[in-house]
Parts: sequence; C-alpha cells; structure tokens
Amino acid sequence: MGSGLAVASLVLGIIAVCASFLLLGGALGLIGSILGLVHLRKSPVSKTMACWGVGLSVLSLLASIGFGVVYFKAFKHFQAALATSGESDSITKWEGVIAPDLTFTTLDGNKITLSDLRGKRVVLDFWATWCPPCRKEIPHFIHLVTQTSTNDLVVIGISSETEKTLRTFIKENGMNYPVASSGKLPAPYDSIESIPTTLFIDRHGVIQNIYVGYHDFEDLQSHATQKDWEGTPKTQPSEPESGLKTNAHPLQAVLAWSTTIPGASALCAGDWDADGSPEILVADRQNQLHVLSLAGAEKEKLSLPDSFTLIECGRHKDQGARLLGYSNWGHKVVVMDRHGKEIWSYGSLFGVDGAHWGDLDGDGTDELIVGMNGGGGLHAVTSDGKLLWKVSLGNVWNQAVIPARDGRPALIFATEAGGSVKVFDAKGNLVRTFRPMGKYCAQLGAATIDENGGVQALAIGSATTMAFDQEGTVAWSTTAIENHGGWRSVNFAAGDLKGDGGREWAFLEGSGDLVVATPQGEKLCAIPSQKGAEAFVIASAPGTRGILVTLKSGALQAYQFDPGQPQTDSKQSVSTQ
Repeated sequence: MGSGLAVASLVLGIIAVCASFLLLGGALGLIGSILGLVHLRKSPVSKTMACWGVGLSVLSLLASIGFGVVYFKAFKHFQAALATSGESDSITKWEGVIAPDLTFTTLDGNKITLSDLRGKRVVLDFWATWCPPCRKEIPHFIHLVTQTSTNDLVVIGISSETEKTLRTFIKENGMNYPVASSGKLPAPYDSIESIPTTLFIDRHGVIQNIYVGYHDFEDLQSHATQKDWEGTPKTQPSEPESGLKTNAHPLQAVLAWSTTIPGASALCAGDWDADGSPEILVADRQNQLHVLSLAGAEKEKLSLPDSFTLIECGRHKDQGARLLGYSNWGHKVVVMDRHGKEIWSYGSLFGVDGAHWGDLDGDGTDELIVGMNGGGGLHAVTSDGKLLWKVSLGNVWNQAVIPARDGRPALIFATEAGGSVKVFDAKGNLVRTFRPMGKYCAQLGAATIDENGGVQALAIGSATTMAFDQEGTVAWSTTAIENHGGWRSVNFAAGDLKGDGGREWAFLEGSGDLVVATPQGEKLCAIPSQKGAEAFVIASAPGTRGILVTLKSGALQAYQFDPGQPQTDSKQSVSTQ
C-alpha cells in the first residue's frame, strides 16, 4: 500500500507536468502531492520516489497557476481588442451635428452641462482603466491640458467604471482634467461601441470629429485646436441611404400581440409539441423556458438546467423536439429534450462562438454544428453528442446550416477570423472560400429561400449587409449598423411572412429599422427604431402567413404583415399599428 502511493504520486506528477498547460495538471498535481505526502508520513520505504512525485506534482501545480494567469490575461486582452477594434463606429455619423446636451457630475463634485461650455472647445474622451489604448492616450491628454489654457479648451474623461476604481487610477496617473463616472447615457453617447472614442466639439457646440481607437499626441492636438466648423451644422445625422429596391406590393406591419417576460434572455421558434405548427420559445435568466403559441398565449413553462443567451429548436426523428442552449464564450453547448432535461452537452476549452442544428445526412434527425473560439475551428456533432468531424479554422464567428432536402446535399456556411466566408459540404470538405464585395465578414445567416431549394446567405461587412449564393455571387446589398461584436447576437431571420411558400428576410438596416425584404432585394416593410433588439425570429406554419417576433429588454412584440397600398413612387411609406 505504501509503495503504491509513492508510485501513484510519481506517475501523477509526471502526467501533471505534461498536462499543466491545459490547467488539468493543477488538479492532478494536487492529488499527486497529497498521495506523496501521505506516503512520506506513513511509510519508510520508497521515499525517493515519493519525493520525486511530490516535487513534480508541486511543480505542475505552480505551472498550472502560471498558465492560468497567462490565459486570463490573454482573454482580457482579447476582450479589450474586441471592444477597441474596427475603423469606424456607428456614432461617427454625428460629425457635423450639434452635440446633444449632456449633464454629468465629475469625481471632484462639479456638475457639468455640455451646453454651458459654449465658447470653449471641448474634448470628450470615452475610456476605461482596463483598456490598453485608453491608458496609452492619457499622457497625451495630460500634456494637451498643460499646453492649453482652460479658457480655450476643456478635456473631460467619461468612464462607466466605479468611482473607487477611477479615483485610484487618476491619483496614480496624475490626470489633470475632470473625469466622470457615467451610468446610462442619452443618445447618441449610448451608441458608443468601441473605446477609446474621442469627440472634438467646437466653440458653437458642433461635433467636428470623432476618433475611434488610439491616436498620438499630434493628431489629438491638431483636432483639439482646429478652426470651428465651417458651414451650417446639422441638427440630426443623415440616415444612410437604403440599397434595397421598392416593392410594388408592400406589406404593412401590424402589432398582433405583445407580452413581457422578466429576465428574458433568448428567443427562437420551432415545432415544440409536434403538432405541425411552430411555437415561440423564450428562455429567461431564472432557468425557465416559456412556450408560447403563435397567438402569444403561454402553453407551457418548464425548468432548464442552466441560463442561456442563445437557444435553437431542432428535431430528432424518433424523440421529437430538441433544444440547444449556450452563451457566447461559454464552455459548452447543452442539448435538452422536450421536457427541458439535459440529454448531453458538448464542451469547448476556450469557449463557444455559435451553435446550430441541421440535418446533414437527410435522415430526419438534426446534427449539431458548433463554431469554437480560441482557434478551436468548426465541429460537426452527431445526434448523440459524438464528434463527427472538425475543421481547423481558427476562431469561427458565425455559422449557418442548409439541411439536406429532397436529394440535395447539406451545406454549411461559416465566417472565421480572417474575415472570409467558407462553404463546406456535409462531411466537412471545403467547397469554396470567398469575400463578398471584398469585405471582412463576421455576422452571417443562410436559408433556403423558395420551394425549389434555392439558397441565399446574408453577411455583414464594413456596415454593409450583402446577400449572395453559395458561389459567392452577390445579389444585392444595403446599409447595416456597424457593430464589431455583432456576431454574438441574432442578426438575420428567414421565414414565410406572406404565406406563399417563399421566404422573406428580416434584418436591421443602417437606419436602425427592422426591415423585411425579399431574396431579390426588395423592401416589403420596415418597423422603425429597432436598434437594440436582442433577438428576433420569424415563425410560420405551412400555407399560412408567419409572424415576426422581437425581444427587447424582456418585452416580446409579434407583428403580422397585411397587404399595404401599392407604391406609385420611389419612396415607400410604412407605418405600424
């Protein structure tokens, strides 16, 4: 028994050292060190072996802690890179517009209202202490304030962090300009998606320039001291022009029903009870699934094993509906049965970027497609949770599955860290790679669009939504909201809203309207001011007009679409009731 503990300690120590970079070595090392110490305490034999076991185990434990620190820092830098990436931001359209008023209280207790600073140039810097580019810019702002009279220029830093965190940082870095800890900001300041973001406002209150990302001192100084805006300023930014054509037979969005589910966090549609008609499925943060009819009545509520921010309904030919649930960068996709019970889960060491159902072999049962973070690539998983195949792609942002149908093979679309769109067959073989319009793509969706099995995909790149086929041929494009982290959200929905067997697309246009459009690029309808919607889905039963359901801050709104007045000019007038 004694020598057995020594051997076990040594073996675990060796394995733990080898596995320390996976962090698993820490647990093995802890066990190995305990076994070795027990042996040394109770047995006089095999002490050398036990000492080696304890030594290696302790070494692996320290190494695992070190790797854990490195991985954590890398993850924080990755998050910071996402927050500060990109060349533009949706707020940049406010250049040349009179800055909307803003009132806040600085950390030294002074209340500042932006309009009271007219006659001075104002620099607003939106930043955070954890953001490396933000910290790199701070000495430039300190130098700028030192060189410029406060009668001519005011620099103000705005952060969403706590006052305690900011006070410590300000003291350590000698910041000589006012800083405010902001809560919820009014528009357009609430649309700032990347930091640092710096607004340069002239003496008349006009936003002259908006910088996103790090800039050196010379750039900051030149914009902080430039001449006032020339010409007549705008009161509102110009909305981007739609690239969609006008449909001669538009639709009118009519609010069919609305309800609120506190803490609602995820939304999908699917035939949950196998009656031939889909239900609306809503998961909340209390680990509950709410099953709603197409009329908005709650048919069922059941418990889930966890809280999810994304869900999707699939089907097993023998066992009925299945639900997948996950959260971006979470470490597993959970698969649940019709009663909300976990059947199996599929894990990811560095996090899940996306997961979707799709029947790859045409047998009536959906397989699972998972896109991995951290270089994990694209995985196909069988209906019982076993790896079917995987493709090394690096980070896989979004995925979409076209299921096998009527002898037509399945297709898988994916976007990856390089920004290209890749198309795979059902066995994971690469069919082709392309970049629609030469743009970097992250957000992606795909669907069959007609009864003949035609395929269309939508992707977003450089504030442009593009529609294309599996060959990469672009059919049309229009404006999109610039959102660097948008791949983590629902961006597109497809379904039959007209009841004619075809499918329409729903997506956010650059104006912030939720647009319904045909696969040919014709706008049928627009629901105004839907930016900030957390999810939306189209649900339709065969032969009937579908509904479009949106989720925003726990509020569900369902729209049906009635025929509108024929269009006789180039502009389409759409209202909601």
